Amino acid sequence: MKIGILNAGNVGGRLARAWATAGHDLLIAKDGDSRKLAPLLEELGGHVRLGTIREAAEFGDVVLFSVYWPRVDAIVNEVGDRLDGKIVIETMNPLGVTSDFVHFHDLEFMAQNSTAEYLRERLPNARIAKAFNLLAAPVLEAAAWELAQIQPQVYYASDDKDAGQVVRGLIADSGFRPVNAGPLKMARQLEQVGVLLHQVANHEYGGDAFLIRLALAVVEANPGPVMRARVT
Repeated sequence: MKIGILNAGNVGGRLARAWATAGHDLLIAKDGDSRKLAPLLEELGGHVRLGTIREAAEFGDVVLFSVYWPRVDAIVNEVGDRLDGKIVIETMNPLGVTSDFVHFHDLEFMAQNSTAEYLRERLPNARIAKAFNLLAAPVLEAAAWELAQIQPQVYYASDDKDAGQVVRGLIADSGFRPVNAGPLKMARQLEQVGVLLHQVANHEYGGDAFLIRLALAVVEANPGPVMRARVT
């Protein structure tokens, strides 16, 4: 599959490694200094090519929109209509930043919206799907979970059933189990889970820095529920 990666940063770079290993054809771009991608290009060799943001949008049948939230409008303006009709996997969380470069969740925005729904408004002819927003980049690799008792899953949401199936396959190709979270509006709940993980990191573990070690997983009872007579 031809995949364009808009901004191969911490998340996009890791998915580029996984998808190149799975045999997909990639064109990657950087929102900023593209020279920073030299080590990734050298590592992946002929499986990946470098281009501009616009070229990556044109290239991919599927496009990974893994962009720093304050830069969304600038990137959308740059790609124009190049994403029309394409499956766009959006990975963002609504993180604002103060003048002191302190990040925070934009709770006012999150009350009535999601980054996925906002992107759909800006790209009305694209096939938007939400995925990969709950695993911090350092653990967005299957190898990070080799010794874990429970493997995390990657949740996705989309109003486009066929696009969802493609995203499901790409999640599997990244080394994780896909879990269908429903229509695109459920991106709001997925982003709220991101807030929950931050709170758990702060209050249960050693502070917000512990977030990079946390994930959620749907656990199925085995052998099954223990049924008892109901007490009335």
